[in-house]
Amino acid sequence: MIFGFVQIPQATQTAWLSFGSFFAGVLNSIAGGGSFLSLPPLIAGTAAIGVGAVTAQATNTVALWPGQLTSMIAFRQQLRRFGWSLLPLAIASGVGGEIGAWLLLRTGNHRFRELLPWLLLFAAVMFVLSFPLGRWLAALSDGRRYNTGLIAGMLLVSIYVGYFAAGGGFLVMALLGICGVHDIHEMNAIKVLTAAISIGIPSVTFMLAGKVYWPFCLLMAVLAGLGGYLGAHFSCKIDQRAMRRAVAAIGFVTAAYFFVIG
Repeated sequence: MIFGFVQIPQATQTAWLSFGSFFAGVLNSIAGGGSFLSLPPLIAGTAAIGVGAVTAQATNTVALWPGQLTSMIAFRQQLRRFGWSLLPLAIASGVGGEIGAWLLLRTGNHRFRELLPWLLLFAAVMFVLSFPLGRWLAALSDGRRYNTGLIAGMLLVSIYVGYFAAGGGFLVMALLGICGVHDIHEMNAIKVLTAAISIGIPSVTFMLAGKVYWPFCLLMAVLAGLGGYLGAHFSCKIDQRAMRRAVAAIGFVTAAYFFVIG
């Protein structure tokens, strides 16, 4: 298969896709940024067989959805604690995700390939900035909560998630800091719930639109689901600082690669 200027054997391509999918599920459950690992081999594989970039992005979204669901199962105790109070955020996530999916389906393949490196760069930059920004905003907010602003912000973030997904978790964390949500358990509950919905509803839309390449999607979904559950289950034992640095580095390298190959 052809990726950029390099010909990649079929077996190597499958191994790369499998590795990227499993660890994408792990990253999404711990720190976010899973698409940095899963999207490049998927773009490579679909381009080599004449499948467009929009279908590749839609396939990536559908394939990573099981990882979000298994992460939500792993965080079920935290979610039970908040119950129906998260319903407005869930609705905002669903509406925003569907708008993002609608926009992606109306973006041409060539245009999406032009936007891809910029979207990846934006996601990587937001990942780096989200943690210091969140701490700074937490200090300014003095524990106050802005529920209306949080719902409106979640709608906007979910539009981005439905369109591209990569870096959506970083944006959610920054939004929570702005709106005065600082409890780590509540933050985890909001992140996993809104991700499952803002990715899940677009996934259904992409499937109904016939924009999913199933031979790759099924393999990715199984591995991402396994990675998502294991990542959430063992998240307390993982060095979060080292993981964040690794994700940031992967994001910038991925963005640079797509800038180079055009």
